[in-house]
Amino acid sequence: MVSIIIPTYNRAHVIEETIDSIKAQTYTDWECIIVDDGSTDNTFEYLGILLKDDDKFQIFERPKTITKGPSACRNFAFSKVKGDYIQFFDSDDIMHPEHLKLKMDAIKQKDLVVCKLSTFSGDFNADFFLNEAVIPDIKQPDNVFEAFVTGDFPMMMVAPLWKTECLKPYMPIREDLHILEDHELYARALFKNKTVAIVNQVLIYYRVGAASSTNSFYSNVDYGLASYFEAKTTVLKLSQANPVKLSVLKMTLGFFRQALAERNFNAANSCLRFVKNKKLCYNFNLKLKCLRIYFFYGIFKIIRKGDTKFKPLFKL
Repeated sequence: MVSIIIPTYNRAHVIEETIDSIKAQTYTDWECIIVDDGSTDNTFEYLGILLKDDDKFQIFERPKTITKGPSACRNFAFSKVKGDYIQFFDSDDIMHPEHLKLKMDAIKQKDLVVCKLSTFSGDFNADFFLNEAVIPDIKQPDNVFEAFVTGDFPMMMVAPLWKTECLKPYMPIREDLHILEDHELYARALFKNKTVAIVNQVLIYYRVGAASSTNSFYSNVDYGLASYFEAKTTVLKLSQANPVKLSVLKMTLGFFRQALAERNFNAANSCLRFVKNKKLCYNFNLKLKCLRIYFFYGIFKIIRKGDTKFKPLFKL
């Protein structure tokens, strides 16, 4: 049995599409556990009406004794699962009718299986199932952990289906992180040799445009920056390999440039401190480039203008 875990918050206007896509699965041995995170619309009540007498769904309200947020809801749901497999899902996304079947066909003796995702906005159109988006194939990496943490093997929270016994040792999900909680979890889980099956077909349709923690971070660098540092600290504790350090360095400098665009010098300073404290400039060439960044950053703080001219100087 597959246990589908869904946290939800104020999704009464879209969650029926998600529910319908789960009900339409050709693979029928599943349960779905939905945890409402204190919605202020009528999501919880609506689910009760929508799923009345459907025993394949369990609906819970997040206990007030646990932390608010999707991670706490997922952890609570995980404590209720009965399935041999785990599929995290979001309450505004859509499953292809063959989603679970094709993953279950592929996973066999593997620890997890991933598929392609495609984005959409607005109402979902079933024609998307017939007209698959052109998305590059996912390639089997030699080192799954390193490929994941460097971004060569992107894997969002909802992408994999896991054998429960393979994921359970790495639970719970960190509830103190605003962003990258899935990255932190999957980094820990993938570090010790995991075997991965790949279905190179779009099986999940990911709704964009709605409010999310990630969107908040990319519009305001202060939101989630501490969580970013925590998640990447986990990665660096697991591996000090140069490709890992270089990927963290590049990403940190990306947020450094975002902080400068927002004139948020406290956030910019935090990024540079992280680079220094984690010793991300691991060779002479990188140290030289970072010295250039520090120098021009000092000038930028004084004149506080010229973003376009300075931006290339703040890259490796």
